[in-house]
Amino acid sequence: MNVYVERHVGDTGRPDLNGTGPGARRRDVVDRTPSDGQATDVIRSIGVLGYDKVSEQDCLTPVEIFKGATLVLRGDIAPWPREAAPEELTVELVSLEPGVVTMQMGTQVVPDRTLDPDHLYDLLYIPGGVGSGAIATDERVLELIRGHHAAGRVVAANCSGVGVVARAGILDDATVTSVAAIGRGLREEGFDAPATRRMWVGDPGRRVWTATGSYGVNASAVAIVAYYFGREVGTIVSMMFDTLAGIGEAVFDPIGPQFFEHEALESSFQDLFQPMLLPPE
Repeated sequence: MNVYVERHVGDTGRPDLNGTGPGARRRDVVDRTPSDGQATDVIRSIGVLGYDKVSEQDCLTPVEIFKGATLVLRGDIAPWPREAAPEELTVELVSLEPGVVTMQMGTQVVPDRTLDPDHLYDLLYIPGGVGSGAIATDERVLELIRGHHAAGRVVAANCSGVGVVARAGILDDATVTSVAAIGRGLREEGFDAPATRRMWVGDPGRRVWTATGSYGVNASAVAIVAYYFGREVGTIVSMMFDTLAGIGEAVFDPIGPQFFEHEALESSFQDLFQPMLLPPE
């Protein structure tokens, strides 16, 4: 993992971004140049995959949060003056087929782009949903994931979308998290998916981020923003979406908080949903 240098700037009348106490008026601005002088991951484009019966929450929450980050980076939302120069970030909802995407609860959305296998994003995001079992056998999707991974791009997923990434064969021995409904199935297939789950697990060295579904989607998306765009942008976005008040400083860590375990309940949901969300290969 790259180590980043933080530049200190003086008293500017801005909120403290280091947690040194209420009312503190000093902040640090993150210099995104690695201290070793080597190139690092720079995210300028994010593609979120939309597909038939994708989860509304798993798909649209990260789209909104990532698009919120574009407003901060561009300077459209600035609760205090920022020294950082405006940056551009493109966020697109990508569909497999032309036309509207019908989500699992019936919501219909218009995508920004139809899948083009030759178009790569800096970060490709695979959300979960009851349709994820079908795309886990769709070679268009699996090749899309493999192509991004092979090109050194970041691949992220939440909920049962983690199973799709697993089926693409890029995880190797990476530790992952997911919705409980497919956790047992992932372990049975040899993946490192601990029964004691984290809300998200970022592995920047492998350029893989995984997250639980539903409840964990907001914070895990904000954690990605904070990691790749720095603490200041992460702070603003976490306040925009009320994430910082919900889970605190954990949002700035690549590994999220630990979930509670409910073994008997999880087993029942695995029996019900695993055949649909992670069908046998």
